[in-house]
Amino acid sequence: MIGAVRAPVPAPPLELAHRVGAIESSENPIELYDMLGRESRDQIVALLPDDWDFNGKRVLDFGCGSGRTLRHFLDEAKSAEFWGCDIDEPSVDWLREHLDPPIHAFKNAPIPPISRPNGFFDLVYAISVFTHLTDSWSEWLLDLHRVLRDDGLLIATYMGEGMSQWLADEPWDEDRVGMNVLRSWQPWDAGGPWVLHSDWWIRAHWGRAFEILDFVHRPRMGGELGRHSWVLMRRKRGKLTPFDLERFEPGEEREIKALRHNLRQLNHDAARVIAARDAEVDELRRHIGHTEQALERAIKGYEGSISWRVTKPLRTLAGKRRER
Repeated sequence: MIGAVRAPVPAPPLELAHRVGAIESSENPIELYDMLGRESRDQIVALLPDDWDFNGKRVLDFGCGSGRTLRHFLDEAKSAEFWGCDIDEPSVDWLREHLDPPIHAFKNAPIPPISRPNGFFDLVYAISVFTHLTDSWSEWLLDLHRVLRDDGLLIATYMGEGMSQWLADEPWDEDRVGMNVLRSWQPWDAGGPWVLHSDWWIRAHWGRAFEILDFVHRPRMGGELGRHSWVLMRRKRGKLTPFDLERFEPGEEREIKALRHNLRQLNHDAARVIAARDAEVDELRRHIGHTEQALERAIKGYEGSISWRVTKPLRTLAGKRRER
């Protein structure tokens, strides 16, 4: 396969780069943005079957942002069609202006369908998308199934093993995590909701529309787990509904265990939000009290000044005039 792009590629504004991953705390955020995109590109290539060839293929980056990963497929885009779509219009506009051609970009709505015909793509990859979809995941998964050709490939990241300690503040337990939603209240500007997935749940539910070919759990530097996991899937033939994907797996007791655990997680989430808001209210009240005390001291100090005493007769006369 052709190597990753090393030639200079335009970098997006920091606010667009930051939208697809928290990088502002880095000493060189754009360098980190570029590195993360290159790592994703390399992981996608590593997951593809040995006989995969980009030549003549159509590829979609679903949730492409400003092209963090697409920018590393420019060599492959000389012989294949690379597309990107995202709900964020400024990101899509930037991508169109700076990387089109050879990258084709379009804006998609927050709900399906994608504006492309059935069987249009040979490969779709979705990075940090299903990690945040709480209610529309089944509709989107089926729409990606629709736009893939027969036996087309889907690569998606998910937050699984190793993410639990960071996201849920608890050790990972495969059996008690199915599709567990955290921070459902969190606005998109702050990262949106978080969704944890276990491998068995993905195999049971996503596996109804796709043949599960491989799971990859990527370690951080130093060997500790903590990055997104990856799954490679091949499209199965047939037409399904969202309910077909969402229904419980027959005889799978972990479904109930996962729901019970997610309820505990959500209650814990709610308690933290309430505690944080109570703390904010207390801090605001303290600040109001300090301001009131400062105002009282200022008034007393001013009223005790020489100028205040000297001008008292004039203020009295002015008051009488106002009364008249």
